[in-house]
Amino acid sequence: MLIRKRISFAHELNDQQRAVVTSGEGPVLVIAGAGSGKTRTLTYRVAYLIEQGVDPFSLLLVTFTNKAAQDMLNRVATLVPHDVKKLWGGTFHHIANRILRVHAPRLGFQSNFTILDQQDAIDLLNSCLMDLGYKKKSKLLPQGAVLSRMFSLAHNMRLSLPELIEQRQPYFIQCLKEINAIYQHYTKKKQQLNLLDFDDLLIYWLRLMEEDAALKEFYARRFCHILVDEYQDTNKLQADIIDTLAYLHKNLMVVGDDSQSIYSFRGADFSNIIDFPRRYPGTRIYKLEYNYRSTPEILHLANQSIIYNEKQFRKELRPMRSHSVHPLFVPVESVFHQAAFVSHTIQEFLSAGMRPGNIAVLYRAHYHSMELQMQLTRLGISFEIRSGIRFFEQAHIKDIAAYLKILLNPFDEVAWKRILQFLPAIGKVRSQRVWERLANSSNPLIECRDAAIETYIPPVAKPFWANLCGVLQALAHAGREVSPGLLIKTIMDGGYQEYMRTRYHDPTSR
Repeated sequence: MLIRKRISFAHELNDQQRAVVTSGEGPVLVIAGAGSGKTRTLTYRVAYLIEQGVDPFSLLLVTFTNKAAQDMLNRVATLVPHDVKKLWGGTFHHIANRILRVHAPRLGFQSNFTILDQQDAIDLLNSCLMDLGYKKKSKLLPQGAVLSRMFSLAHNMRLSLPELIEQRQPYFIQCLKEINAIYQHYTKKKQQLNLLDFDDLLIYWLRLMEEDAALKEFYARRFCHILVDEYQDTNKLQADIIDTLAYLHKNLMVVGDDSQSIYSFRGADFSNIIDFPRRYPGTRIYKLEYNYRSTPEILHLANQSIIYNEKQFRKELRPMRSHSVHPLFVPVESVFHQAAFVSHTIQEFLSAGMRPGNIAVLYRAHYHSMELQMQLTRLGISFEIRSGIRFFEQAHIKDIAAYLKILLNPFDEVAWKRILQFLPAIGKVRSQRVWERLANSSNPLIECRDAAIETYIPPVAKPFWANLCGVLQALAHAGREVSPGLLIKTIMDGGYQEYMRTRYHDPTSR
């Protein structure tokens, strides 16, 4: 029989980590700087509670990914001689799924419900548009991908659809009646088909506890210690779930870094971590500031960059590694100057004989790379993208390029078919018929408004067809000597911007 030694917290943790791990009961906020051993601290906290006699069955560990939870639980299993399988660990959605499998009948679902992934949810929403006859409406309505993101944001921010649209997408106010109808039909259809999307898991979990006091008390008593990782990235819905679970014992430890909150675009609420001490009077605040990842030079720059944040829990990252090279800080006037500086620096490295594979460019989000991709392409520098689709392969760029290709070559079949399918009630079959008629004309760009061609356009699409022809003729009138920027502005102002809003959930960044 393997006998484990008791954990030597004094030797295995630094003083800040040890203070967190051995903290007493009650609400605790841990401000964990980057590279400060946050995962290690959470793991040892779980092990400490178990070692103190807390039943693993009464612990709840909520993490950003299921993999992170499993890694922590595996580590705990090597530290304490207990069966940690009874401990519940995972993402909010994972925990919600476990609870709803037991209580789904209370909500009108069967326990064997199916969970829709994001694309399945989008497909079902598009099916709802068909059911309601909205695919044939002349008004440009948001499509499945846009509706999915809209409904998700409303749920996660705990806003009504009118509130969400007013705050985030005011250009859809005129479609509010139809959007409400689609939402109601989508909700009803999911119930009929025994389906839940990812947001439903959290919505229904909270609804169970809000509508059933006995069930709320059952789980609040069950989880006498709750630990939440990456708390700075939680949204209002997730915070409300945790607050509901913790209302009895208030043994809640949340760990995060207010300086790393980056997901507000998908509903994360920065105030969750900032206002935690106010929501939980008597909160003890700990800081993890010893950084094991970066050099002193990097950390000095990081400390200087966050010192002016208006709302923050002040901390100073302290290096545990030895000195190295100084980072180069380069102020630039715009993203275009930034791209020019980086690309020309790369060009200098290559000219000096450096291998391309030894050069990397890091950025926070994929859209930050767009100007750099353009600049590298201009300079003829080959590159590989690891974060998403290359600039010229993105759908909205190919859309705009299709207009310009027709201006350059009025007989570009692929470009014509692409923009034809922007119109309502025109798919692949109809666009082929229209193209065949255009191809037989002397110049499709000039003769697209011919009455004979218009007979191929379905009635619902005719206003959009007239607008499209007007845009194309405006482009032709402007000629090829006009700057690309002005041509693109003509396309955007001619209806493409509105089209983007109905088709893409991120029209602003696009």
